[in-house]
Amino acid sequence: MIRSLMVLVSIFALANVVNAGPRVDIVIGVKAPALERLAADELSGQLKRVYEAEVKIASTAPSDATHVIFVGSPDTNTSMKPFANSWPSGDKKLSDQGHLLRSVAHDNRPALLIGGGSPVATYWAVAEFGHHLGIRSMLFGDLDPITPPEFKLDGLDVVLEPQHREREWHFRNGGPMDSGSWSVDEHRRLLQQLAKLKFNRASINVRASQPFVHFEFGGVARKSEGLWGFSEFVYPVSGDTSGRKVFGGAKNFENPGFATATTYEQRIAAGKQHLTGIIDAAHMVGMTVRLQLRPDWFPANFGSFVKEASTQGSDGPHVVAHEEVFFQDDKMLDLARMQMHAYLDTYPKIDGVDLEFRAAKVSRQDFRRVFPDPNFWRRADGRDVAVRVRANAFPVRAFVPFEQLDQQVVPKVAQPMILLIEREQFLPSSPVDFPATFEKARQRSSSNYLVDPDGISDIDLHVYWLSRNSIGSVLTFEQLCREVIDPTCGEDVSDRVLAAFQRNHLAQRQMEKLRFGGGMMGPVNLRNIEQVVTANPTNLTSATDDYLNAMNEMYRANTRAREGGRAFTLYWARRFEFALEYLSFAQAVQKASTAEMTKDTATQIAELEKGIESLNNGLNAMAAIARSNSDRGLIAVLNKYGYRPLMKKLAQAEASEK
Repeated sequence: MIRSLMVLVSIFALANVVNAGPRVDIVIGVKAPALERLAADELSGQLKRVYEAEVKIASTAPSDATHVIFVGSPDTNTSMKPFANSWPSGDKKLSDQGHLLRSVAHDNRPALLIGGGSPVATYWAVAEFGHHLGIRSMLFGDLDPITPPEFKLDGLDVVLEPQHREREWHFRNGGPMDSGSWSVDEHRRLLQQLAKLKFNRASINVRASQPFVHFEFGGVARKSEGLWGFSEFVYPVSGDTSGRKVFGGAKNFENPGFATATTYEQRIAAGKQHLTGIIDAAHMVGMTVRLQLRPDWFPANFGSFVKEASTQGSDGPHVVAHEEVFFQDDKMLDLARMQMHAYLDTYPKIDGVDLEFRAAKVSRQDFRRVFPDPNFWRRADGRDVAVRVRANAFPVRAFVPFEQLDQQVVPKVAQPMILLIEREQFLPSSPVDFPATFEKARQRSSSNYLVDPDGISDIDLHVYWLSRNSIGSVLTFEQLCREVIDPTCGEDVSDRVLAAFQRNHLAQRQMEKLRFGGGMMGPVNLRNIEQVVTANPTNLTSATDDYLNAMNEMYRANTRAREGGRAFTLYWARRFEFALEYLSFAQAVQKASTAEMTKDTATQIAELEKGIESLNNGLNAMAAIARSNSDRGLIAVLNKYGYRPLMKKLAQAEASEK
């Protein structure tokens, strides 16, 4: 019996040895920059997840090391100096954005150099190594390979220089369905994923009424309402709320960083902590940060200083200076400078500002009149904040460097592509024609780009394509799908995913011909929905069929998908399910309205019940896969402007029938 037990123990021990992952030693510099330490940690996580490796990080390689990966560069890691001949030099020297994966020999064994021309480029090199292993970085997180390649450190020689020097992500920061609803932690997680996707800049839109700075002018103390503008922008999510489980018992849906701030002072403190946290999180992963500001927009309580003030174009409780009067009024210019100074003083770590004026054209003379002091934009540490100005007269409405304001034709190098990633009223985005959209934008602008998303978290494929395109990997949409899906879901899944996205694209084409009203950032307009459906029944029917087929194809893909890849396919299946139910809701709203006009109360009640059921089904589909506060914001907005109004309408119809 004892002998048999010993044999079994030996078998289990042998099995553990066989199943154990490789031992890998990661070597970094003794005084490695923080970003290189972060890169080493990321590399360690990759190896543990993909290979269940035993990983140690140190400044030297142990004498018995069998797999060694050196992280950094010869300038930051002395252990890499013996490989100086393997490091690019001369006319092949890495730029500050260049990065490499290069196999070398260490103690007569294969080893690997992972590094770059700067610490952040080293981080990108680690991300590239993860891609080599089959990891696919999405905005919501990483998808790991189901069948990773054989672990080996030889045979790698990859040197990359990004084709697009500036790869910028813009945070709209305006409302419940964009980054205005995100906590600092949610920003931090996205910024970490953007860094893996090799973005190197971030910009944050800041509106005059938002609680991010305090100042006083002319005896008037600044006031603000809230993060999302007008005080009526409150979204109840307690009680009878469809999809309520995603709100964790909260009474209202709001940015969690401001949930307990009830006084002006508390909101300002929360705002400072919020923006500072985002800036620090971006710097931590090597991204520079700009604030997008409007010098001629002011909080409403400064209206007495703003001649010919207007609220036109304003999306909050602001006053907007008249575009011609602004540059001529000394009092308003003093107020503008005070406001800008408040941002510089409150956020001394920002790297730049983007200034947008209401005027159709701003000259250098105009700008100098507003900011005559050449040291105005100097930070506390002596560095100058980089200033760009939006010049609406230029062909692409680009932010351009101040020095080029007076040029009649701004060089392409100064005009970043502004890539708007939007969709029609709450519906799924389509990545199918994004490569063609990018190419059209590239012909009009520089190779730099700024991604301006509307917030809903279904644009992973767009951004993944951009990331690969930036290093010269030009993918068709089909290649894009297969490159993401095959390693993470299995080779028999991508055909279904492709078919689903093609049907979604057809549906989006139909919906682009319509206008449901409100836009992504505005409330749903039931009256407008009724009018649109009445005028376009064929389009709605066609789009509904396409969403149904897209949903079915993606559910089939999800059935076949393996491991963590199901997170991707299930999200999209549910998004298409939401779209299908949303259009059913819209059609029911139209039929109920028609019945109401003809005094057919029974039909009205039946259609209202159908509309409520469809919207409830759609919102519960979204609640099941909500990735971010943008998704939760969609649920909150549609409860306020869709679900509850229909419930009220139903109660009125039922009362009138009695």
